[in-house]
Amino acid sequence: MSDRNSGRQRANRRDFIGSIGTASIAGGLAALLAERNVARPVAATATTDRDIFATDETADPDATFPQSVASGGPTESGVILWTRLAPDAVIDSEPLGVQVATDDGFETVVYEGTVPADRLSSAHDYTVKIDLDGQLEADRFYHYRFVYDGVATRTGRCRTLPAADASPDSLSFAVLTCQDYQNGYYGAYRHLATEAVDFLVHLGDFIYESADGSYTSPTTDIKDGRDFDLPSGADLAESLADFRTLYRIYRGNEHLQRALERHTVIHGWDDHEIGNNRYWDDDAGAPVLPDKDGGEQPETAMEITADGIQAWIEYVPARVEFDPTEPALQDQLRLWRDLQFGDLVDMTVTDERLFRDGPPCEDGRRLTCTSEEAADRTMLGGEQKQYFKDWVADSDAVWTVWANEVLTMPLTVGDGWNQVELFHDSWDGFQHERWELMQHIADVDPRNVVVLTGDLHAALAGYVKGGYGEIEPFETYDRIGVELMTPAISSVNAADVVDFPGDWDDDALAALATAANDHLEYVDWHHHGYAVVEFTRDHCTYTVYGVDKDADPRDADRTTLARYRTPDGEPELEEL
Repeated sequence: MSDRNSGRQRANRRDFIGSIGTASIAGGLAALLAERNVARPVAATATTDRDIFATDETADPDATFPQSVASGGPTESGVILWTRLAPDAVIDSEPLGVQVATDDGFETVVYEGTVPADRLSSAHDYTVKIDLDGQLEADRFYHYRFVYDGVATRTGRCRTLPAADASPDSLSFAVLTCQDYQNGYYGAYRHLATEAVDFLVHLGDFIYESADGSYTSPTTDIKDGRDFDLPSGADLAESLADFRTLYRIYRGNEHLQRALERHTVIHGWDDHEIGNNRYWDDDAGAPVLPDKDGGEQPETAMEITADGIQAWIEYVPARVEFDPTEPALQDQLRLWRDLQFGDLVDMTVTDERLFRDGPPCEDGRRLTCTSEEAADRTMLGGEQKQYFKDWVADSDAVWTVWANEVLTMPLTVGDGWNQVELFHDSWDGFQHERWELMQHIADVDPRNVVVLTGDLHAALAGYVKGGYGEIEPFETYDRIGVELMTPAISSVNAADVVDFPGDWDDDALAALATAANDHLEYVDWHHHGYAVVEFTRDHCTYTVYGVDKDADPRDADRTTLARYRTPDGEPELEEL
């Protein structure tokens, strides 16, 4: 989403932009990525050399592994493990060891192996991803660590999915999004590190591509200790070195590290991993980055997008498909995927950035814009849309769960012909495609539909309907599910922008939204934090936690802001 249109003064980047002209529009972004040494998970090699796993318990793991460890991409028989070595710790011919055990003391090791020394290099910024798919048992926690030159990482914990034929009694997910490092501190992550959940679901904006506070509150400065420069000298990331620097900074935060050491993450992405409000221009065959200097020029946008994608793949342990032999980017890189948690939860993670059309009215008009309901506008693209329809039709779990980047429900002001959609970057800008998808869900009628959403820097709970009157204005549509939005970890929200008088923070602002949008049950515009969603065979329970992003994380308390329950078979939100 667009956080604010700042009047910042940017450095003159014309020399850089001019140098990018070597990129071929004909070859496109897919050709750019195909030419690169894009990191992919590796399988560790078995070894009989026990010295590789010998550790010095007095050694400082942060000096060798400054970004610690993380896990993601769970399957019922494995996960992807991630770490990064400090460049000055790397020794020629020294392999990296990895161990997985059923206990945190590593008395019962179930998997171990090595990554060869030639894989530990600047080509992937010294990051390593190891794919354990096929190596572990279903539905259990494991402990893992990397060992290098006698130094062990802090111990991580990972979790596999339940088997496809299992019937779990319950599953819980912490849902998080939008963590602008310069706009606040990570007290939420300190609490997430001790949260008793099965998985984290990150819906995107893991990094913000800015170094000058471009997306921070207009009423405050960059937070103390959060100021930094990018290698290019630009305000917004425009090189591979810039994006890598951002990930190193974000993943260097101790509170984020402790949470990701503890939980396996199911990752999506949004716009800020590359550029604010990015979209795809079919005519040019290239992305558009509206906020970037030169971001509307295909050569520049392709190069920056390739850099952002390469860094994302290096630093995010997500199970995505990358086939450099495919001629088109959308075939080459597939982020949309589904996960099955026994017969309790079917989940899909969609990609709502790589295929989406641009704004419905390119001059930014809202009041007089009518193109948002055009039938040819798409956010998912043709293949992904068909995949989504097939996935919904085939889902036979108790809960059919869509991990979705941007708000599906309308958010409007006014009535009738005076109605105005507030956010064209959300599904309000793609109304016909939304209607088509909602009609399909209504037709195939899964047992329960839950949409998990981020992006808007607010907490919302409301009803998903078969339509909202935008395409067939005289039709009345039934509820087909619920949508549950998680607040931002730290990114700018309404309370950051406006100093509301009296009780406006708590009541009046939320009342304005619910009065104009009767499908909304709960709105909170002004707290930061995260949500926990628990699924049982009888209920889905949504709990919103507030954590002050302005407080020292060590002192930031967690408060319960709201709890709602949806019974099995009933698209209702019952306040608890």
